[in-house]
This record gives sequence, C-alpha cells and structure tokens, in this order.
Amino acid sequence: MTAPVTTAPVCAEATLSCWFGRINVESEVPGLDDVIAAVLAPYFTLTPGHTLGAVTVRITRSARLPVSESDLEAVRRTPQLWLNEDGPRFVLLEHGHDRMVLLRDAEEDSGPMLVTASRPAGHVHLEVYDERPQTVRALVRYLAFLVGAQLHHGGVPVLHGSAVARNGESVIMLGATNSGKSTLAFLATTLAGWDFVSDDTLMVWRDHASAPPRVSGWPRRLGISVGSLVGHPARARFEQASLRRYDGPVGPLPTPGASSWTREGRVRVYCDLDEFTAVTGATVDQESRPRGILLPHADPTVRGWRVEPVDGVPPELAPVAGRNLRHFVDYLGVLPPSVADTVTRDAVLAGLAALPCARVRYGPDVNADFPRFWADATAALATPAGVR
Repeated sequence: MTAPVTTAPVCAEATLSCWFGRINVESEVPGLDDVIAAVLAPYFTLTPGHTLGAVTVRITRSARLPVSESDLEAVRRTPQLWLNEDGPRFVLLEHGHDRMVLLRDAEEDSGPMLVTASRPAGHVHLEVYDERPQTVRALVRYLAFLVGAQLHHGGVPVLHGSAVARNGESVIMLGATNSGKSTLAFLATTLAGWDFVSDDTLMVWRDHASAPPRVSGWPRRLGISVGSLVGHPARARFEQASLRRYDGPVGPLPTPGASSWTREGRVRVYCDLDEFTAVTGATVDQESRPRGILLPHADPTVRGWRVEPVDGVPPELAPVAGRNLRHFVDYLGVLPPSVADTVTRDAVLAGLAALPCARVRYGPDVNADFPRFWADATAALATPAGVR
C-alpha cells in the first residue's frame, strides 16, 4: 500500500458551494478539480479563493494509511457504522469532543480514505493512498456529502423525486422506487424538449420569506431504464458510448419484456450528468420554480395512460427519512453543529403542498406517443387541483 506522495497542490484556495452550503477545498490530488467540474456541475460551483467561516477540507496523499490487510482483524473489533448494506463502512478509530478519526472503507469502486475532523476549528483532513479515478471520484462524493449535510442540517428538505423544467418553471415527479419518476424525467427531457433538473433526488429552498421556492437536483449517477429506451433515438448512442461506470462502451442492450417494469427485472444504463447531456443533447436547468407535482405509476398492464387530479396533500410529498438520507446526514458529527431553519423549511413544504397535483398511471406504449402523453399530464397542472 505504498505510492509516491504528491506535494504540489492542484485545487488550492477554492470554495465548493451549493446554496448556503460551502466548504473550502485544498488538494494535493491531481485531477480533482476536473472531476468536480464534470460530476458536480451545474449543481455545485467551484470558485477560486476561500470563504471566510466555511469548513476547510485538506486532501493529501499518504504513503500508507493506518489500516492494512494485516490490520483487518483489529478493524473488525472496532466500532463501525454501515450507512448501507453495500457500503461505505465508517470505522471509528478515534472519537473525542474536539477530534474524530474515521476510516471510510468497503466501497467496491474506491480505496480507503482516512477522515480526521477537528470540529472546533472547522477543519477536515482527508487522506488517500492512491490517485486512481475511482479514488478521486470517492473524494468528490465525500466533498458533496459535506456540503449536502450542511444544507440538510440547515433545514433544506430532501425529496425522493425527479424534475424537469421549461422557461424556469418545473414539474416535480414524486413516488416510491420504480414508480416511473426517472423514466418520465428522461422521456420529457429527450422526447418533449424539456430541461433536465434531477433524477431521483430533489432539494427545495427559498432565500427569504418573500422569495418563491426553488427546486434543484443533486449530483448523482442517472439510472436510465432499458424500457424507456425502447424505440428511442438515443438507444444506439448509449450502446456506443464510453461511460465511466463501464470503463468503455456500454455495448448491446437487452430487449426488455414486461419484467423490465419490475424491480427485479429492470435493467438500467448508468451515466453521470455530463455523459447524459453528451449522449442525448439534453439541456439542464439546475434551479427552477416548481409549478406542479405529478405522481406517476408505471404499470405494464395499462394501455395508454390515465391522468387524475389530486386533492389534498399527497403522502409522496413527505421528505426523505431514515437510511435514504445517508448522503445528507452527518451521523458521526464530523462537521461543526448548526441550527436548522425550521421556519423556512415548513414554509417551503407548505408551498409545495399548495401546488396543483395529478396522479398519472401509464403503460409501456407511452414511449411511442410521449409528447401527447406529456401534454395531457402537464395540462392537469395548469389549473388548481380538482378542476379540469
């Protein structure tokens, strides 16, 4: 586990920010700023210079991290936090009032990372022992987590949903996993000419009491179902595209059947946002004003579609909770504590609850007639809920 140590800073004196969440970044890892620009933009911005009062994150290379293959037995006896069954695992090496040391490990696509936090000073030190693309990407994910935790702790609600926009106004799609949110966002963006906002994760906020709510996405890999690519003009381009997840061309995609609409049978193509826009030519609206909510239900037994306005506040509007917040909650207290703006949070959620809402049930044949389907669905949001 040895490697030459790089000493020249690459991304020194830069601020990574999203709304009021921000961290100062100093890095000795080559290529980090390029990956930040590719993976986190346009939701995050990286600007030269430091922001006074922001948490400073220093990233360095180490010849050897404190846990090696021979130390695994000791690690197994150390308190650990698993935020998801697939990782990452946080091994608690030191825990005090002012200082915390964690080993972030057990990710399939990256090596370990040592996290040392000095909370009173607002300083976090990240150490890695290699510069593989997977490791650099893991660093970027952790930086995004630190910003996201600030936003959530400050009161910004996280919603399980997708969104698309036109002329600065967005339609939000909320629902359980596999309800069809991502499919509708993909098809509306690529077949109906709307701007892409987000796939599967949304954050909503406003700057002050008189400002309208605004919705933004979150940087994460898009999972495009093969079912949504049936007859789609971009299918061949996805097969030929060299995407980071596949370390080369994706290759031939399977022809989906009815099982592709189930959780067990669904096959997805995974790509980052910059790859998605390159393959499809789609445009992105990183921040927009929500004007309506769709509650999709993808049903392989349905022919065509049905749109029904919804009265009252749908349960799908509840913010994400539990382990689904693992990318937004600082469970171990790495960051200095902050006070949540619950007044703004409640006002934002009340504003969303007042939006027109419609439930839409659709079948696989919407692909062939999507512009008309989308026109029908969005027309239900042009008037208050319950009025057609």
